[in-house]
Amino acid sequence: MMRNTLRRLPLYAQIKSVLIRRIGEGEWQANQALPSEWELAAQLDVSQGTVRKALGELVAQGVLYRRQGRGTFVAEVASDWGAGYLVTPGFLDEKPDMLVLELLGCSRGNAPEDVAQTLGLRRGEAVIRVRQLWRLRGMAVALDDAYLPAESFDGLDARSIRQCGGDVYVTLQRRFGVRPRVAVEQWRAVALSREDAAMLGVAPDQPTLSQLRVSTTMEGEPLEWRQRVCLTDALAYTTGRQP
Repeated sequence: MMRNTLRRLPLYAQIKSVLIRRIGEGEWQANQALPSEWELAAQLDVSQGTVRKALGELVAQGVLYRRQGRGTFVAEVASDWGAGYLVTPGFLDEKPDMLVLELLGCSRGNAPEDVAQTLGLRRGEAVIRVRQLWRLRGMAVALDDAYLPAESFDGLDARSIRQCGGDVYVTLQRRFGVRPRVAVEQWRAVALSREDAAMLGVAPDQPTLSQLRVSTTMEGEPLEWRQRVCLTDALAYTTGRQP
């Protein structure tokens, strides 16, 4: 965020942005406690009430969490999978098996029109495309295509993503100090392309659940356009509290 823009924000929002940047830069790791409100207020030369309001918003956004009597802690970075899990249809209390992520590739190209429009890019502007495969009990169940602005993430490549377990969101925080936040999701039924069907090992044109997801920075700037196709003929995509 530009310095002049930051100065126009309310003081608590400025402190919030400073804390987000420091978390993104790795000053405090996941599940590590932040200094007390009093200590942060002294460091940042603001009132304790201002710090408390900034922390409260970060807790509400899932960046931080509180433990009664122990303080405020940094939350885990959300995984690329996001919310929800796959279980047997009708079994709402089934314990879900862990999905395994496989990075298929990372390449640079020109932004498709819908991606450019969503991310606020010029038509054909350079983007980074990341393809990932998700497996459940060894079987391919979902395929992701994620696009990010190339100008914002110079140096992002397959090697750096693999070093972070193939997870884009973890890579963005560890290497670029950016913590993604899911802004909107849209679901619909689609027919698979031949290429995607081959990757998932199913027949072309098989009806599939498609998830379109847009993520932003914590400040609300467009960050990632992602489409997932997920096989749900024998599985149910389930949201809510896991059993």
